[in-house]
Amino acid sequence: MSETERERSASGWTLNRELLNVGAIIVAAGTAHLAMGLIGHERYGPFMLLLLGGVLVVTALGHRFYEHRRHPAPAVIECGRCGGTPGAGP
Repeated sequence: MSETERERSASGWTLNRELLNVGAIIVAAGTAHLAMGLIGHERYGPFMLLLLGGVLVVTALGHRFYEHRRHPAPAVIECGRCGGTPGAGP
């Protein structure tokens, strides 16, 4: 086992990973603030922000609905030998 593997905890938490996550969040927040500032201060800015937010919500809900219909839950099949469902306890 290498030294790096010994230092890493069982949960996989590392300081480098946490710093990368925090940095990515800060960059995303700064980019969002810049975009909202540029759009929001125009004549139709507030309307455009509401419209953009609505489009994002509808797109997310549509994608969720599409993925749910695309991958239906597997049907439960009865076990012919024992008469019960597979995976069910005694």
